This record gives sequence, C-alpha cells and structure tokens, in this order.
Amino acid sequence: MIQVKTSIHDRFSVEFKINFSGKEQQHRLFKMNSWLFIPYSLNINATTYSKEQFYQDVKSNVRLKTPLFTLQQLADAESLTVRNLSAAVQKYAETQTSVCLQDLEFHIKMYVAIYKSALRDETKALQAASESVFNPDAWKAQLTAMRRVVRHYREIMRNSSESLSAVASIFQYGDEYLSHLTELHAVRLMRSATALSVIGIEDVRQEIKSLIIEEHQYKIDQGYAHFSLSSVAENRDMFMHQNLLKKYVESALYLKSDSQPDGAAAKEITLSFAAGLAMLISMLIALPFQKYLGQYPILIFVILVVAYMFKDRIKEYARNRFAHRLKSRFFDMKNKVFFRGKEVVNIKEGMDFIDDSKTPDEVKFSRNRSDLENRIPLEQIILYRKQVEIDNESLSQRYEYRYDGINDITRIHLQHFTAKMDDPEIDVTMLDGERVQTMSIPRVYNLHIVLQCVAGDMLDYHCFRLIMCRDGIVECVEI
Repeated sequence: MIQVKTSIHDRFSVEFKINFSGKEQQHRLFKMNSWLFIPYSLNINATTYSKEQFYQDVKSNVRLKTPLFTLQQLADAESLTVRNLSAAVQKYAETQTSVCLQDLEFHIKMYVAIYKSALRDETKALQAASESVFNPDAWKAQLTAMRRVVRHYREIMRNSSESLSAVASIFQYGDEYLSHLTELHAVRLMRSATALSVIGIEDVRQEIKSLIIEEHQYKIDQGYAHFSLSSVAENRDMFMHQNLLKKYVESALYLKSDSQPDGAAAKEITLSFAAGLAMLISMLIALPFQKYLGQYPILIFVILVVAYMFKDRIKEYARNRFAHRLKSRFFDMKNKVFFRGKEVVNIKEGMDFIDDSKTPDEVKFSRNRSDLENRIPLEQIILYRKQVEIDNESLSQRYEYRYDGINDITRIHLQHFTAKMDDPEIDVTMLDGERVQTMSIPRVYNLHIVLQCVAGDMLDYHCFRLIMCRDGIVECVEI
C-alpha cells in the first residue's frame, strides 16, 4: 500500500511524504510515476533545465516509520523501549565492543524518538479537545506519564554512567533532548490550558507549571543549554544546538543510501555495439571500391573519406536509437539503502521531458484541463519515475520494534521555476460608481502534479495544484 501526504515545506519547496507499507511478502515492489505539468511561459524545458538540475532540486530521504506507542505504554517500567535500552546497556557492559556500543547508541536514539512522536500526538489530542469535553484526569495522566518516561531513562543513564564512563556523553545527548521535548510540550499545554476556563483547570495549570520549573532547573543543574529572555545570541546558539540534537536522535530512523548510475554496463556495451555497427557499414562501403579501383589512389582516398563520414553519422544515429530504447528499460540512477550495514531497500529514479501525446489518458483525466486549456500550447511535462524494492525480511530481522514499512520524504525545490515569472502583483483599473480606481491583484501560475501509485494490483492517482508566484508557493491543493 502507498499513502501520500503533502505539505508546503517553505516558500520555494513542497514536500511529499510517501509511505510504502506491506510486509506480507519477503520482497515488495512499489512504483511511483509523477507527471509535472509546467506552464510554457516559465521556459522550463529539456534545453534550459537538465537532468542534473532536476536531481539537485529533488531531495529524498528514506526513513523507517516511528513505532507507535502511547505515553502510558512508554511510562511502564517494563515497556519495550525500557527493556531494549536496558538490554543494550547490559550487553555492552559484558563485551564493551564497538558493535555493542553502536547498538546501545541506536536504542538511546530510538527511546527519545519514540517519546517525541508519542508526546507530539497526545499533546495535539489534548489541545484539540474543546471546553465541553475537558477531562482534567487526561491532562494529569499525560503529565504523570511524561515524568515517568523521563525518570526511567535517567535511572538507566545514572546506573550505566557510574560504571561505563564511555557511554556517559551519549546518554547525556539523549537526556538533554528528552528534557527539551518535555519542557517544550509542557509549555504548549500551558498555553492551551491558559485559554480554558473550566472547572479543574487551575489544578492542571499548577501541575504543568511545576513540570516546567522542574525541567528548567534540571537543565541548569546539568549544564544543558536553555533559552534565555535576555540574550538573542544565546537563543540563536540554543536553537542551532537543538536542531543538531534533533538530527542526532532521528538519525536512528533515517537510512543511509549510496547512489550510482543505473544500467551503466549495459549502456557502455550498447554504445560500443553502435560504434562497431557503424564501422562494419563503412568497411562494407569502402572495400568493394578498393578492390576495383586500386589503381586510382586519389579516388580511393575520397571514397574512404566519404565512408568515414557515413560511419560517423551512422554511429550517432545508432547511439541515439539505442539510448532511446535503453531509457525505457533503465533509470537514471539507483540508490542502495542500508540499515545497520545491510542493504534493505533499492530505489531507482528516472526523469525525462515527454510529449503530451505520450501522457496516459488517466493522467490527463486527473490533470483535468479545461476546454480552453486544451486549445492552446499550455504546458511542458516532466515524467519522474521511481521504483522502490524493499527487503522486508532483512529489515524485520534487524529491527527490534514493530516494522510497518518505510517513509520516502521527497522535497521538490521550485526556485528555478520562478526565474521567468512576472511581478507577483499586477495593477488593474476598474470603474467604481463614478470613480476610476486601481487595485492590485495577485499574479499566479499553476503547476499541476499527478502521482500514479502502483503496489501489486493496486493502482491509485493523486493530483495536486501548486499555486505559485515569483515570491514562492502560495497554496498547495489536492484536487
């Protein structure tokens, strides 16, 4: 199964979060075809926009889905996260090998990453509750669970750091980010609780305030960085530091990849065959003349030059024909994705400009052009192909948590597309009663993206319209 979520990442980039799930087979193959319909006026075509530029503008990260736990489950002293972390500490204490140290670091990151995901989801759920369904026990239960999750981690950290000094700094990275997450979400809960005026909310506010003060004081005692109301420079450095901790923790879920051209050997062999074919034809042209006109060296020389000219053209024609056939069979590049040293995912990508006549009818239907749009040369079309093959068995064997598939987070940067756009606003003059008035209206361009998702026998389409101006993306709408 393939699930697609999209969002505007910043002014000039849109993000597609694509979930590939399904572990009933040892190997699972997915296909994603994306058609980008680009207005002609933006001057994006095969001449002005190369494959290299496209792959610079498209950034993909592959990661495992964060295992789903509730805060109440994580707060249990016998939870899977606590058991995995404790077992990793025990194993490293017995062997003290680099492999076991890496395994311990992985479980530290996973502990914090799972807490981050559960905390985010349950904080949003509480904030979404209206006054009519306010439940103070639910708020207090979350605060209690937050304290317990953090306490379990710090107990393991304290016990291991006393005997294993090598892991102290690693535990502290996780502890600092745990403290930051706890304080951050407690402040968010306080902001929501402040807006409520219901019975029992004052007790909840006091508990939230107590938790915030505890964590803030803990940061000071441990020498961890914390935000300050009086120093812009410290806050700037603090924000950068927290981003580093976030990347460090989430690196446990992101999978490393190695990219290389796809079908390189086949392409070289085919192009060599084209050169050999051209040489053979040129020899078949020249040899008969050499046999019968040997006494005319100048004429033979001219014939050889002409044969070479034919050889060069035949070689180029054969290269283009073979390259066109190879393009349909191979991709531009392939990415080998690794998890704990084992190749677990193979991703192939290809990009080409295509004619409207080669666009499938189902895609044109999803694009849903108007009758007027069909009567004018409107768009250039980019076809971006992606094939994902997942080794579910290898992933499951190397993952101690529940495996539900992978997420491919693809971000498309569109700053190149804005270079030929006009000013983002245009002045329009109109009559208002007896007066002529001028008003500014936005000048926008529509980019359409149609996704075709293929998973086994399942076929699905998604269509998005990106409304853009020269200042960036205005809106992203799923049609």
